[in-house]
Amino acid sequence: MEDQGLCLLGDCNYKWDIESKEENTILAHLLSEHKIVIASIHTVYDINKYCKYWRNKVKTGNLREHLHGINVHEKEDDSTPALYFMLNDNSTEDKNLRHTIYLAKLESVLAQQQKERECNKFNIQCIFCPDMLKGDRFSLSEHFYNCHSFTLGHPDNLVYTRRFVEELRNKMLHKLECLFCDKTFRDYKTLREHMRKKLHKKLNPKNTEFDKYYIINYREFGKTWKHFSTENNDVEVSPKTGPPDEENWSDWEDSSPEMKCLVCEVAYTRYRDLTAHMSTLHSINLDNITSNLSYYKQVKLINYFRYQVTAGTCPYCHMTRVPDMTEHIRSAGHSNLDHERYNDDRYLFPALDDDYLLCCLKEEEGREEEDEVCVIPEDISRDFTPPIR
Repeated sequence: MEDQGLCLLGDCNYKWDIESKEENTILAHLLSEHKIVIASIHTVYDINKYCKYWRNKVKTGNLREHLHGINVHEKEDDSTPALYFMLNDNSTEDKNLRHTIYLAKLESVLAQQQKERECNKFNIQCIFCPDMLKGDRFSLSEHFYNCHSFTLGHPDNLVYTRRFVEELRNKMLHKLECLFCDKTFRDYKTLREHMRKKLHKKLNPKNTEFDKYYIINYREFGKTWKHFSTENNDVEVSPKTGPPDEENWSDWEDSSPEMKCLVCEVAYTRYRDLTAHMSTLHSINLDNITSNLSYYKQVKLINYFRYQVTAGTCPYCHMTRVPDMTEHIRSAGHSNLDHERYNDDRYLFPALDDDYLLCCLKEEEGREEEDEVCVIPEDISRDFTPPIR
């Protein structure tokens, strides 16, 4: 297997690492050194084979014979345009080349997928814990989901699964990057806390970096899962029937999670509606109370309120056995906390299962590094911290 690819031009000795899959490296080289642009790069399914083909034909002296030249003013005040060259599928030769490469890639991907379907000897280290994952792809998926609430998608939709898991592990353990937002952190512990706190223990569907590991992206030439998703979601409305009536939407349900009030049983699906309710009925301005608090203190405050109200104790004055908390807060004129009784680590434990309000708390930029990193209690017996590199 080749480890390095060569430049598209036959008289250029530039080499790039094929195994790293850094296609942007060769593309940047072609643009900066030779002013060559490959149009519609998403239809080039193997950039190394594509460069190999043209390398046998194209040299610095005969670019005009094979590539389309374009005059470009690189700056507004440039009087003399720069000459760039473009490779695109407008030419029959290039179009046929891209289709040939696609068919070869599709055959290779299908063969690899069939091989992985029949394989029950996977032996890969988990990206979240020290366990070695053994068995077939379904065993890997079950471990990720059952032990870490993480999913790669249906196993039958995956291809190059081992490489996929290794790339995710490298992204987290070595690059210290979040799987969802790609933000880089100073250490692994902070990264894990960020992913847990921001609900980023998942892959970002907008990130095309991992598209190559899903079989649907090879289904048709030039199309990815987004094209098929759009096609499946298109709804044709017959001009004879007119707009849909209410019966057509009878199965529609708002799936947004509800957020419960800190004092009463009222719940809302929108944060603004909830805060407006608490401000009007309970004189609790949640945004003002939490404005100068770190994320973890906000968590403690929310849980403190919930624990106290559930126990029948006023969160403000600590009066016990309050029969009607709403009436007590109103009659006593409570509005602001004048103490920090909530600032206790025991209030890091959730007072309410699946408390979506905790997911809507805001955090000031930079505060994540200023505050001491706390760990929200959960079962972390399977977690591990990688050795110091």
